[in-house]
Amino acid sequence: MPPLNADRAVLIAAREVLLKDPRATMAAVAEEAGMGVAGLYRRYANKQALLRAVAADNYRRFIAFAEAALSDTDDPWHAFTGFLSQVLDDGLPRLTLALRGEVVLDQGLHDLDRLAVHTTNRLLRAARGSGILRADVTRADITVLLEQIARLDVGDDVRSAGLRRRYLALVCDGLRAEAASRRLPGPPPHEGELIGRWTGDPSSA
Repeated sequence: MPPLNADRAVLIAAREVLLKDPRATMAAVAEEAGMGVAGLYRRYANKQALLRAVAADNYRRFIAFAEAALSDTDDPWHAFTGFLSQVLDDGLPRLTLALRGEVVLDQGLHDLDRLAVHTTNRLLRAARGSGILRADVTRADITVLLEQIARLDVGDDVRSAGLRRRYLALVCDGLRAEAASRRLPGPPPHEGELIGRWTGDPSSA
């Protein structure tokens, strides 16, 4: 396996550090990345710039998983549930929760958010079109479900990951069209509530 380039190594280190402590210092990230603080500041002018880079990487990974699922046309249900498993196993919802209220969205992140929304909606349309996904499930529902499962932490990484997969499997059974004996009560979260994942303000527009 070729060695990681410095920027990739920094992003991986930052993910690990920020998942444990979103308010960790640049020095803590530099130490995890095995580099000097000055070297980190040469790449990122301040912590907010680093947080935005980590958030952007989180979005890009999410979009890549969704696009890969869209390319799997043989088994739409396997593609859809596989996408959910990849997103959860990769820690993307956990990082979103960790960064809540810490990162200030810039235009680049707003653009990535729109692309993530568009790609996920395409995946949901494909799953609905195949007749396997219940018709009243929205992208917002999926987002909230993944974040709720991602919160599960029993203090052991391996055990926590196993429990998250267990509850994702239970949730996926409830997402099947054949499980929809009645419509879901109430509306799904609105966009302001979803943006609030980042800002910490559920009234955000």
